[in-house]
Amino acid sequence: MARLLVVDDKANIRKVLRIILEKEGHTVETASSGREGLSKALAQDPEVIISDIRMEDMDGNELFHLLRSRGSNTPFIFITAFATVRGAVSAIKQGAVEYLAKPIDYGLLKKTIASLIRQKSRPAPSAMDAVLVGTSPAMGALAERIRAVGGTSSTVLIVGESGAGKELVARQIHVLSSRRDKPFVPVNCSALSMSLLESELFGYERGAFTGAEKQKKGVFEFADGGSLFLDEVSEIDPAIQVKLLRVLQERCFTRVGGTRPVKVDVRLIAATNRRLEELIERGQFRRDLYYRLNVIPVRVPPLREHLEDLTELVEHFCTQICTREQFPEPSVSAGFIERLGLYPWPGNVRELENLIERILVLHRPRRLEARHIDIELTAAGSSLSGNMSERDRILGALRLTQGNKTEAAKVLGLPRRTLYNKIERFGIQKEEYTAV
Repeated sequence: MARLLVVDDKANIRKVLRIILEKEGHTVETASSGREGLSKALAQDPEVIISDIRMEDMDGNELFHLLRSRGSNTPFIFITAFATVRGAVSAIKQGAVEYLAKPIDYGLLKKTIASLIRQKSRPAPSAMDAVLVGTSPAMGALAERIRAVGGTSSTVLIVGESGAGKELVARQIHVLSSRRDKPFVPVNCSALSMSLLESELFGYERGAFTGAEKQKKGVFEFADGGSLFLDEVSEIDPAIQVKLLRVLQERCFTRVGGTRPVKVDVRLIAATNRRLEELIERGQFRRDLYYRLNVIPVRVPPLREHLEDLTELVEHFCTQICTREQFPEPSVSAGFIERLGLYPWPGNVRELENLIERILVLHRPRRLEARHIDIELTAAGSSLSGNMSERDRILGALRLTQGNKTEAAKVLGLPRRTLYNKIERFGIQKEEYTAV
């Protein structure tokens, strides 16, 4: 059982949670405010923190950031009567575990806590393990690049498609640096409006705008001494780009509504899935900021460029998911890997992981077979087949079945006559699939 800390300014909530969780065998400490919660968390090192968001002296989001800034990695579960609070969503993206709306689903809360305890009892895989699975030349080059830049304090710009693993690369760069014992603070720039992003980055002073009842620190201050990861940096409004440029040049900024400079020591790691050079030409991204960010470029290759790593990736995800869910781990057939190799993976490694999890959870197979992919293609067509160009998908099926159109039609889930029509419409020639 675990040591838990419940932080809520409502006495009845604290009392009910203590009773319910102690019945599960946990040791439960409570705090009636964010400041008391901070003090108890630092002194007692709980295994899980369950915190309200809206509290008078220090809200749950601030408590979360303060603990992260002091090196704490304690899992957070947020509870709130305001299920759409953007701060909760932001915190989830930055490492919190879950947020539950009041009235609380106690069954879900207990399951979440139990899952966290199981995870803490197992050695956590390193970020390098998660992102650098595979022995292909592409992954070898990425690993060398990460090692070369990791030991420095240089600003890094990570480029790559969505789902390729840019944040995992950023985390590994941080882990390899001298800042590894300081905070790593991620921010998804595309998830926030211009005004919210400015407040999130730089904080604000009391009275800066309606509702700013007290001073709030931004992520630059929370990341002081560590690394700040700005994902989707291409989505930052040009007005905020100016302030970001100043931080990079002068290592200081002013909070929204403030006049006093705040100095910080932060390593900036940015990432984008867009070509910033094109945005510069369209006047949507500052050229001078681009050169400040692009000191050390790191490219994360899309999955379609290292399909030879599919077997290792599938085995890696099977081990991760089956360990987490306590499933028996299946073997992997050659046909399963071959079928995966026919797909260009627009969602990259993240899409592959989602597919593996879906198959493991829904089918509980002893052996992963190509038919499992076919079933999921049919059941969730937009997930895979909807992203693949139809001509390539048909060509892949013909290659897989060595030109047997009846079998190819079954693989594609099409009537045989429809397949013939599509072959003719797309101009697919016999030599395209028989010569492979």
